[in-house]
Amino acid sequence: MMYFIEWESWEYAIASVERRKEDDELEKKSSIGKKEYRIDPEKYQQELAQDHTQYQFSATPYSEGPFYAFNERYLEVRGGFLEERRGLITLISLLYISGTICSVLAVYLLLTDLLDNIDLIMDGGFVFAFIGFIGMSSGLVYYFFKKIWKFTRLELFTLRHIRVRFNRITRQVYIQRPSYCGGLLVLEWQQMQWLAAYGKQDTNTIGLRNIISWFPEHTGLPYFYFQAIGKRSEKLGDLPNEAEFIRRYMEYGPDSVVEPKVSSLFPWPLPCFYPMFEATGKNWGKWMTILAFPAVASIGVGYWLSQLLCWQPRWPQDIEDAGLADKPRPKTTTLDDYSPEIQERLLANADRWEIKLADKPKARKKRVVKDKPDNID
Repeated sequence: MMYFIEWESWEYAIASVERRKEDDELEKKSSIGKKEYRIDPEKYQQELAQDHTQYQFSATPYSEGPFYAFNERYLEVRGGFLEERRGLITLISLLYISGTICSVLAVYLLLTDLLDNIDLIMDGGFVFAFIGFIGMSSGLVYYFFKKIWKFTRLELFTLRHIRVRFNRITRQVYIQRPSYCGGLLVLEWQQMQWLAAYGKQDTNTIGLRNIISWFPEHTGLPYFYFQAIGKRSEKLGDLPNEAEFIRRYMEYGPDSVVEPKVSSLFPWPLPCFYPMFEATGKNWGKWMTILAFPAVASIGVGYWLSQLLCWQPRWPQDIEDAGLADKPRPKTTTLDDYSPEIQERLLANADRWEIKLADKPKARKKRVVKDKPDNID
């Protein structure tokens, strides 16, 4: 389920009329008896006006990444909401694909036997098996592309990782995503917001990843964009520490922070087990993970197979060269970068991202207390 949230978010933004109706009906049913949540207008305006580039999140900037690059021009970190869930869909999909391949192979072998001995056409058992395997193979292939493929591609035959590159020279953020999640994005660093790193931290943030976001009011795009980065937090302070680490790098350069360990993009087997041990917190959590070792081993193998059957494309040349002398600044993503059909759908669903603001409370009339008459004791 690695890219499930990114995929669902994009599908939500480009929903067809039919899906929009289904989503609205489901939302109405689920909201029955619940109070509609609305945001205070003044608080919302303050949030929009917040300049994160000047906000000190922490006095101890630190992050474990994982980082894929760290130099004078840019810092690159892994993105993704559900990296630790990677592997299960891979195992199920590969099992299904293996069964389908065996069925198709059986058809091929039976066809070869028939061509070698045409008299087999008179054998009722042979004909029954031949037709049965053809029907089963056709059904498996049809069902795979009709129902299963949209989930399989969340972990297989897709980008190995979502990468988020912070370029301190151009002051831009580049996000490399699969096409079914919206594709490549070029956004402004100055417009970015952190959804979970501001203010006082509480225990609810443990186990979460940092989420960077861009509001439509800033980008001009007809949708709200958010992206999880890095590892899940294990203790209070991890999220603001990571936000401060990236902020200082962007504002003051690589010398302002401790140089992090840079991970390889090559799919080595051992690192495939690391995401499952993120945010285990206390020792009992790690022991529970070890006790469930057969399941951990299976998912870890699935994670590794997923990486082997994916690829990591290069960045476009203009992004690779961004920040070099005499090289142009990459163009920020706008609505015009999408196809006419996608533009139409994005605009049709733009109202889904509108923040519901609370009504201003009516001014209460001051109560006038008249003086007590003299003739009343």
